[in-house]
Amino acid sequence: MRKPDDDLKIDISELFGGDLSGPSEKLEETVDMGEVPTAIPGPLSASPEDENHFQEWMNSRNIELEAKSQELERRFQESSITDAAPVETLSSGELLGGAAEEATTPAPASASPIDFNAPMSPPFMGPPAPEAAVAGESTPSTTPPAPGPDLEELKRLQAEHEFLMLYDEFRNIIAYELKDLVGEKKTLTMLGRTVELAREKFPEVFRNANWDSAGNLLEDGSVDSQRLMDNKKALDPQRADEVLDAALATLLKLRLQAVEKGLGTGLKNKVRVHLYQWISEKTQKAIREGKNAAHLKRLSSYVAST
Repeated sequence: MRKPDDDLKIDISELFGGDLSGPSEKLEETVDMGEVPTAIPGPLSASPEDENHFQEWMNSRNIELEAKSQELERRFQESSITDAAPVETLSSGELLGGAAEEATTPAPASASPIDFNAPMSPPFMGPPAPEAAVAGESTPSTTPPAPGPDLEELKRLQAEHEFLMLYDEFRNIIAYELKDLVGEKKTLTMLGRTVELAREKFPEVFRNANWDSAGNLLEDGSVDSQRLMDNKKALDPQRADEVLDAALATLLKLRLQAVEKGLGTGLKNKVRVHLYQWISEKTQKAIREGKNAAHLKRLSSYVAST
């Protein structure tokens, strides 16, 4: 297990790109990826108006997430069809044309199955070798079709993309809570700089992760899921999932620590409650629909470790 860096300290005003009205203490990262509880606690007390606003916002976000999930599933289904090995089949026109040709072609005058002009073989030697087996002539070979795409691998990739999409919702919830308090610019600055901090601890996971495929810097604090997955492939397969979990939990913990040190423990607790609330509702919906909720339990463990 990776040992936490005790000397990682960042000035909060620098992290947010400006002074805040809250406490400006130092941010010290002390991640411990030991055993953490996965139970989801009940919500803390909050004003009904705030909760109604958050619930409305979360419902709209969930609609967007459902649309993204469906689009992701459609893309992977298309990939499985496109990558499938082509199978040579005759079209209906070719089949009908072939049948018509056979029907119109006159049969030979002599339909006897025995060729009386063929040379006789010596006793016990059987019939003469067919013409296709004459030396120097190659027999047509039947090449088996290339294997189709690994459907299990496609399902695994789709599941990983969906998981990282759900993880990114943590960033959206934090941004929702902070934008009205400190402004959008400072909020996005903190979200972006915490990615840089996390990369210092896990360069193998977050290498170039805050750049999109077109080479543009992701200034909203998001990370490119495809780059994360590519970086994960380069890790030791025996530890890849463990390292990725530690890296993603570290990024979330850095962000919640920034909220606590910059704006107070009360706001951090409020954000954590909303993170749990979102996970709880998604988990209940997945159970009702008979879907696997393992990814949501995994996300819950990240919040529990903060």
